[in-house]
Amino acid sequence: MNIVLFGASGFIGSRVAKILHTHGHTLRTPSRSEFDYLQPNEAAARSILNGADAVFNCIGVMSRDEHVLETVHHHTPALLAKIAAEQGVQHWVQLSALGADPKHSVAFVGSKGRGDEAVCQIGATHGMRVTVARPSVVYGHGGASCELFIRLARLPIIALPNGGCFDVQPVHVADVAQGLADLLTSSLPHGTVLNMTGSRSLTLAQYLNILRQTLHRKPAQRVLPIPLPLLRPVLPLAKLFSNGIVSQDSFTLLQQGSYADSQAFAELLGCPPLSVEQFAAAEDIGA
Repeated sequence: MNIVLFGASGFIGSRVAKILHTHGHTLRTPSRSEFDYLQPNEAAARSILNGADAVFNCIGVMSRDEHVLETVHHHTPALLAKIAAEQGVQHWVQLSALGADPKHSVAFVGSKGRGDEAVCQIGATHGMRVTVARPSVVYGHGGASCELFIRLARLPIIALPNGGCFDVQPVHVADVAQGLADLLTSSLPHGTVLNMTGSRSLTLAQYLNILRQTLHRKPAQRVLPIPLPLLRPVLPLAKLFSNGIVSQDSFTLLQQGSYADSQAFAELLGCPPLSVEQFAAAEDIGA
C-alpha cells in the first residue's frame, strides 16, 4: 500500500514509520523542507499526496502560541484531508490526544478536537474513512512529558498539588505506535474515535512512585501536598522554567484526568496494553 506519513520524525510517528516499513508498505515521509505545517502549500500537498492509498497524520506540537496550535492541529490537517479525499485516498488515520474536544478551553486539546472534527467531516463528505486515535499520557524515552516524570521520580521528596491525587492511565509508546499501524487494516467504521490507554488507571503520585521504585530502584517517594489555591499564583513561573510543560493548561488537564476504558484498544492490539509496572520494568521496550 502507498502511504503518506506526516510527522514521521516525531516521538510517535517515527515508531509508526518503522512498523509500516516492516509490514512492506511503500512509505512517503515528507520533511519540513518539503511541506511546512505552519505555512502549508497546497501545490506541495497535492504532489505529496498524489497516488496515496492511505495517510497517517502524526503531526503534533507543544506551543505557547495558540495560533501555532490551531494551524498545526486544525487548519493544516483539514487542508491535507480535503486534498487527500479529492485525490482518492481511502483511509486517513489521525493521531489526536485523550480528552480532545473542539470546545475545550485548553488550546492544545481544543485545537486537536477541532482538527479531528474537521477531518471526520471531510471524510464523510468525500467517502474517505477516518479513524482517530487518542492516547493518554505516553511513556517512552524521547517524550517530553515522560522525561519530566522520570526526573521527578528521582526526587526522594516531592511537593505535588493535591498530593498528586490526579487520575492518569499511562500508555507505552510501543502500544500506541502498534495501535496506529493496526488501524490501517482494521474494520472500524468511519469516524471511530479510539482511546489509547494503558491497562491500569492510577494517581500521578502512584505513577511517579512506580517509576522511582522500578526505574531508579529507590525507596518510596515522600509526597508533600500543596493546597491548590497556593499553586495557581506560581504557575506562570513554573511554565517559564519548564518550557511550557508545567502551566495553567497542564494543571487544568491534570485536574480533568487522563484515563479511559482500554477494552477497545486491547481488542485492536489483540492483547492487553502494557501496564505501568510492565513498561517501567522493561524501559527499553519500543526505544
